[in-house]
Amino acid sequence: MIEAPEQVVLGCWFEDFVVGEERLSPGRTIGESDLNNFAGLTGDYSQVHTDEEFCKKTEFGTRIAHGLFGLAVAQGLMWRTNYTQGTGVASVGWDKYAFKGPIKIGDTVRVRWKVVHKRESKSKPNMGLITEFVELVNQRGEVVQSGEHITLIRRRPK
Repeated sequence: MIEAPEQVVLGCWFEDFVVGEERLSPGRTIGESDLNNFAGLTGDYSQVHTDEEFCKKTEFGTRIAHGLFGLAVAQGLMWRTNYTQGTGVASVGWDKYAFKGPIKIGDTVRVRWKVVHKRESKSKPNMGLITEFVELVNQRGEVVQSGEHITLIRRRPK
């Protein structure tokens, strides 16, 4: 009988998170295929994402990424740091998330985030909730998206 492998824990336990602590992800350059793939995945073929000639006449001057694509990239970049690998249970929600500026093909984005609140779970004594203020930033240092992310995190086993 083959046993399931042990869970790999690289991330921080609930107790390790400190309010005020900041993190920074690696960068990721957005390509044309990213927009096309996201449009195909979601069915959102809006002209501002898919029609370069149309977009030349818009305030953006070129195609821009879907807002939800930016949010998905932000989550993925945070994950790349392994800060919740093996300790994160679920993304509970995103709150007050705003799309502040366009993400264009060729932009390189990264995420910076800070723990702004933490509390023990009332219904799950072996877990806690952390709230992070998250900013998706482009290569010029402009915040293109921001908001709060709430995550359910395991407490350190006793």
